[in-house]
Amino acid sequence: MTTAGGLGILNASVRIEGGGLAEPRLARTNGFGYYSLDGLAAGQTYVVTVTSKRYAFAEPTRLITLLDSVQDVDFVAEP
Repeated sequence: MTTAGGLGILNASVRIEGGGLAEPRLARTNGFGYYSLDGLAAGQTYVVTVTSKRYAFAEPTRLITLLDSVQDVDFVAEP
């Protein structure tokens, strides 16, 4: 997760639901804007939603189908 200028966004919230999860899973971004969630089932489609107290996102929610390992699901804050 980055700003429009490419800086990482610290402490943004990432919420993942769907895909047969009993309840949503939550993660926070680190200083580089990275986040990670383990234990998600391959072959499932998840709804990923990001929020930040300091930034707004043009596309804060996305559908992601997990095939094996997903990397580079980037959310960029609006300028």
